Amino acid sequence: MRFPNLLWAIEDARLRHYELAARVGMETSRFSRCLRGRFDFTRDQRAKIANLLGFPEAWLFASPMPPTRIEAAKLVHTNA
Repeated sequence: MRFPNLLWAIEDARLRHYELAARVGMETSRFSRCLRGRFDFTRDQRAKIANLLGFPEAWLFASPMPPTRIEAAKLVHTNA
């Protein structure tokens, strides 16, 4: 998924994707395609989604970032 924070917020609000799409004024299929990264949400749609879910727009639509790996050397020294 392109927007894991958005998916989490939708689940937290106990909404179905089609319910949020309707509240934003989007077709369900387009909403789904935007979630998957095939299309982009417009600025207006992003603002409406953030307002409806109650989370900052920048956080909802942040790109997923993997965590930093722990260096193997640090593990060896702490386990010794």
